[in-house]
Amino acid sequence: MHILLVCDDAERGELFAQALKYADALITMCASPDEANAVMERLRANVLVVELRTAHDRARFIAAVRALPSERGGHVPALVLTGSHDDDEALRAAGFQLHLTMPVRAVELCDAVAMLAREPAAWPRL
Repeated sequence: MHILLVCDDAERGELFAQALKYADALITMCASPDEANAVMERLRANVLVVELRTAHDRARFIAAVRALPSERGGHVPALVLTGSHDDDEALRAAGFQLHLTMPVRAVELCDAVAMLAREPAAWPRL
């Protein structure tokens, strides 16, 4: 499984990457939405994990991903991590399949990613 981790906090991103290694995943880490968009030009991830500080950055990034054709990753399942109990409906409408509120335990993160890597029928409804 290949995970594209988009996190604008290097220390937090490293913690998430360490946790996701327990899921036996290959992790590609990006520090910004622009970097992630460039990476998506050359690789296909099975799951996106997004932790960006501002709602604007999260919305802009997922909108750019969803605008891509399927063969370039436009339909890759996406998990968003936020520091607050954001509106799940708004996050789903933006294009995320799953939302976890931090702090998040490593096992919870790995379970969520594994679920999203399965067939779309397994995706939860927010």
